[in-house]
This record gives sequence, structure tokens and C-alpha cells, in this order.
Amino acid sequence: MLSAITGLKALIFPESKGCPLCGRRGAPHQICPFCLQVWADLAEGLVPCTKCGRFYSGQEGEMICWECREDEPQYMISRGVAPFEGPVREAVHYFKFCGRRELAYPFGELMAALLVQLFPFRSFSAVVPVPLHINRLRERGYNQAALLAGVIARILKIPLQEEALLRVRETPSQTSLSRQEREANMKNAFIPGKEALLLKGKRVLLVDDVYTTGATVKECCQVLASAGVGEVYVIALAAGVVKDKNPKEV
Repeated sequence: MLSAITGLKALIFPESKGCPLCGRRGAPHQICPFCLQVWADLAEGLVPCTKCGRFYSGQEGEMICWECREDEPQYMISRGVAPFEGPVREAVHYFKFCGRRELAYPFGELMAALLVQLFPFRSFSAVVPVPLHINRLRERGYNQAALLAGVIARILKIPLQEEALLRVRETPSQTSLSRQEREANMKNAFIPGKEALLLKGKRVLLVDDVYTTGATVKECCQVLASAGVGEVYVIALAAGVVKDKNPKEV
């Protein structure tokens, strides 16, 4: 998938110099071919679920991961650029926790290129970022999902609606929680914002940095649906890897 995105990206975006991840000369503000290949290698032997976009070791003929077959999400389709593993995880953490907000542009470019590849003729009425709670926003200084959403909105010329969703409950870190615990953790964390009224019956693009279990995205989609928003598509920089089902769960 990444090789196709790289080729498409070269046609859409101008070439520049100095890779922001590895520092190799030749591409400032763009991820270099070497780093893109490292990211692509992470998906070797895996396929993206056609529903949630997470990567899994699917069998021949399978299109949807076992988690989506058991509990199909409300959104239409979700996709991530690369698996949330190794160097991708490190890059996301630099962007998210180390003040590297300048990474929003090259990351947003990759996400926009993937959207063009997946939905060349599909129009969206708005780009909606997953919001941060005000306390987390003050602590971090920026919302990484909003930065990515802004880049995507500018590149694809789609209105950005940062106040379509509001985060009203500060939730503990999800890192060490199970899928069920994450879903409980996200319950009632969001409400529709004033801009949700503008999106009734409209098709929107929800943006987050990482899709792991999908608990955050699912809760956001439920809130948007309750406000009358139409179809919701999801794009993330990185998507988790779905573990094979435990035989005890069959």
C-alpha cells in the first residue's frame, strides 16, 4: 500500500529536501523513500481489514478481521497509513509527546495521499478531528489529530470543523487497558459541538493519529450519529495490528 502512496504522493506534492524522521538530505518536510520503505516493511505478511483498516494476518479470501465480524463499527470505512509498530510507533510518539508538531505536515500528506488513492471520487463535507480534553490540550500545547486534520483539509480543500466534537471528560491513558476497558473508558467522553449542527445528513471524515482498538473512534462516531451526521469515514496515520483470536474465545 505504501509503495502506491509514495508514487501517488510524488505526483500530488512538490519535491523538497531533508527527511524530518532520519535527516537524510533530499527531502525537507517530506518522509524520505528509505523511511517509507521501513514503514512499508512493517506490513509484510499482513493485510488491512477492509472495515477498520487495522492490519492482520488474514487467510486467503478473508476481507474483514475477526473483531469487525463480531462487532461491526458504525462508521463506513477506516484506514491507516502504516501499522502502529516499531519505527512508526516511535515517530507517532515523537509527534505526540515531544513537541514535534512540524511532523504534522509530512504525516498529513501521507494521509491525504491515501485518501486520494482510496476515494478518488468521494466528496466529504467536513474534516473533523478527534478532540482532546482541555486539560490535556493545555499540558501538551496542541492536539495532534487537529494538526493532521488541518493539513488534510488544506490539501484536499475540505472545510475543517474542529468544534463538531467536544471532549468533556478527561480519561486515563488507554495504553495498558484491554479492548473492553478502553471502550468503558471512552463512554460519555464526547458530546456534539456547535458545528455538528452544520453536518446533519452530511458525509464527514474523522481524523485521529492512531487507531488501535477503535474505542475512541467508535465513541466519536456514535456521538456524531446521535447529532444526525450522515456517513462517517475514518483516517489515521497508524493502525494497530489485530492479534489472532485466542482459541478459547471461539
